[in-house]
Amino acid sequence: MSRGDGWIDEELFGKIRGIMPLCSVDLLVVYEGKLLLMIRNNEPGKGWWFTPGGRVLYGETLEQTALRELEEETGLTVVGLEKKGVMCHLWPKGHYVSTFFRVDVADDSVRLNNEHSVYRWVDKITDDLHPFVRQMIEESEIFK
Repeated sequence: MSRGDGWIDEELFGKIRGIMPLCSVDLLVVYEGKLLLMIRNNEPGKGWWFTPGGRVLYGETLEQTALRELEEETGLTVVGLEKKGVMCHLWPKGHYVSTFFRVDVADDSVRLNNEHSVYRWVDKITDDLHPFVRQMIEESEIFK
């Protein structure tokens, strides 16, 4: 059942996720040349170093979703937002069409919510990244 704000309960979400692609955003959050990575607590991508982001709620633009997700997952303040690309994330239990953004932020004081367990700032591509994250970084030329 929906709450009326674009959010749906987990049971319905699971059914929808199993039969059709979902729209989402991923955020390549940059501060002073470093990229924010966080360990995901939930599927898809549980246990991987990944970027903040999430699905687009009914009635939201991609930019509104990006700003909401950044606030919810990091508490950081945006100083620049640029759409960098679109890709499909094909997971065992979900198909997401993700628009990814470069998001420049005012500082590096991250406030984690329950979606991630730890964070770090990196200045290069590391070997422990999920291939989707690696692809987004490369296509966005974050470290060039």
